Amino acid sequence: MTAWPSAITVAQARAIDRDAAARLGMPTALLMENAARSVAETAQGLGSRFIILCGAGNNGGDGLAAARHLGLERCVVYLLKAPDPSRAPDAALQHAILTRAGADVRLGAPSEVDADHGAVWIDALFGTGLGRALEGEAKRWIHRFNVAGGPKLSVDIPSGLHGDSGEVLGAACKADVTVTFVAPKVGMTTAVGKGLVGRLVVAGLGLPTPAR
Repeated sequence: MTAWPSAITVAQARAIDRDAAARLGMPTALLMENAARSVAETAQGLGSRFIILCGAGNNGGDGLAAARHLGLERCVVYLLKAPDPSRAPDAALQHAILTRAGADVRLGAPSEVDADHGAVWIDALFGTGLGRALEGEAKRWIHRFNVAGGPKLSVDIPSGLHGDSGEVLGAACKADVTVTFVAPKVGMTTAVGKGLVGRLVVAGLGLPTPAR
């Protein structure tokens, strides 16, 4: 592959993932594991208790996997919807692992009790694949994230921010820190995007560094 640009489109991010799997033979579950480890390392610098909001796709899978690295006893995980193994097998695997381990994984909205106790809130709801305006329950979860007390971290991109245009898709999470993978996404570099991303941490996925 050619060298990665300073900011990449959603299509370029997907191509990097496909290349890692097809050419390098890296399992997609390994990429998720590496992403989750980077999220956990950053989150641990923000606090010692964690509330993780997970969607049903791979962004949610990153959040589910991060709970193991953070320590299950320190995490409460809320699932917007359980991952479908036929649509998001890696995320479904992470959900199954946590269930077998006895983790505190709750299907449904975050508890009001958790709102203002200083826990680190982790947004793993929607990733760069989101292309529709959020509404209903998903929009309420984003509002819940934004009004909660405690530091806030988004995984890869603030949920609700379009990865290419920087448009807010109905509602978007406002993070103190965003851990993105490989390179910033173009939408994160817009004025709106910068206002939602907070401090940007660019993490690798364990991929070989491309030749420059």
